Amino acid sequence: MRKVFKVIIFSLMLVALGTFCGQAFAAFDLSYMLDEGGSRLEFDRINFSRGITFSTLNDTVNNRYEIRQRIETPLRSRDNPSVTIGNNFVVRGFRGSNKYGDLRIPTGDIAVRNDELIYVSNPAGTADSFTLVYGITNSQEIAPGYYTGRISLILNPVSSSAMPVNNIIEVYVNIPNDGGSLSVTVAPAEGASSIILNPSEDNDLRGAANAVVTINSSFNGPFRIMQMLPGPIQSQEGKFIDNGNFLFSVPDAQKGVAINQPTPVTSNIQTIYSSRPDGSADKAFTITYSLSDPLSLVAGNYRSRIQYLLESAGKQINLGALDLEIRQERTFEISISPQDQRYSIDFANLKPSDGPRLNEVLIEVKSNLGRPYQVTQNVLSELVSSDGEKILSQYFSLQTLAVNETKGNLKISNKIPVEKGNVLLFVSDTNGSADKFKVIYELICPTDLKAGNYSSRITYTLTEI
Repeated sequence: MRKVFKVIIFSLMLVALGTFCGQAFAAFDLSYMLDEGGSRLEFDRINFSRGITFSTLNDTVNNRYEIRQRIETPLRSRDNPSVTIGNNFVVRGFRGSNKYGDLRIPTGDIAVRNDELIYVSNPAGTADSFTLVYGITNSQEIAPGYYTGRISLILNPVSSSAMPVNNIIEVYVNIPNDGGSLSVTVAPAEGASSIILNPSEDNDLRGAANAVVTINSSFNGPFRIMQMLPGPIQSQEGKFIDNGNFLFSVPDAQKGVAINQPTPVTSNIQTIYSSRPDGSADKAFTITYSLSDPLSLVAGNYRSRIQYLLESAGKQINLGALDLEIRQERTFEISISPQDQRYSIDFANLKPSDGPRLNEVLIEVKSNLGRPYQVTQNVLSELVSSDGEKILSQYFSLQTLAVNETKGNLKISNKIPVEKGNVLLFVSDTNGSADKFKVIYELICPTDLKAGNYSSRITYTLTEI
């Protein structure tokens, strides 16, 4: 009987263990298969588009899951790691390839982005499959060379404590060389991945960034290096930078002929450097990019690309394109001159016999928000002496005056009494342009004035409208 009992206990333990293991290893899985075979994405002159079918496995019902795409390593040039394939690496979804869940990738090409939600299962977490098509677009904009990188697709369980499943896919891109890239290369300076201007970090507010052009071999005849902006310089908020505000120059060329004065970058092809007639040229030179008027630039992150071309022996050769980014930090501040007038208006050594006394305050606003604003004055106390003697507001007035080319609207064009409380002094133009103006305070000394030093506490407030 004891032996039978042991057998029963052992059998129950096996059943329990089997049940536990079944729960512990309730499987989520994600696998993929390239439509043309192989295990990695490879793009070349013949094929700049490859399809991948992904399949999921879930052996437990009501365990929802999602699939996200991650950029593990950007596509970088093997010979020049500062050169990358950015938004030219794209993906699109193949509608109808999935049966149960929601394939979130549109049918049109979009740039491969990090932490992109690709797929969401149905509530039951049913196993499914779907197809994505990865590709390289506008390869003529990309500097020839060999690029490598990695992406991954990660299955994340939503209704389960199971671990995520990660599939890493190697990506190889071979941009064919037509002869020009071996002769001339263009890359951002100082190891950057793109041309980045950040005016707020520059003491003179111009902001600057450099690209380095390297000439790797000799030419038998004259050649030119050219550039253009294929598209506008635009922020995420839909603001644009006028081409006249984005400048370039080549300050260090010695042998060739270069544009050495700040010149607007245009959307048309423009020559930036020309060799000598016999083809001799500088081994390398720098293109400096800057802004002509940073204060007029509305705050935001602006992006575009700069395309480079080589013209030699009557043939135009693509040298690739560099990403351009202009980071304009938010500026919204008011300054008062002289500074000690920010919290008080002082009239020293007043006597009843004094004529009119003036006190002038310059108010300057720096703003790049692109929205209108206003300046108000708050008088916290009347004109009072250290002995507590007050001057009535009827003897103390203020008036706003323009300075040079004040753009906004002065609200007090005629003298008014300075009284406790708030009063609107100025409203900017509709663009919220940086501006400045004066406030003139005038005191008429009353005949019964008790001599002394008088002051009034006052503040100025800058507010968006």
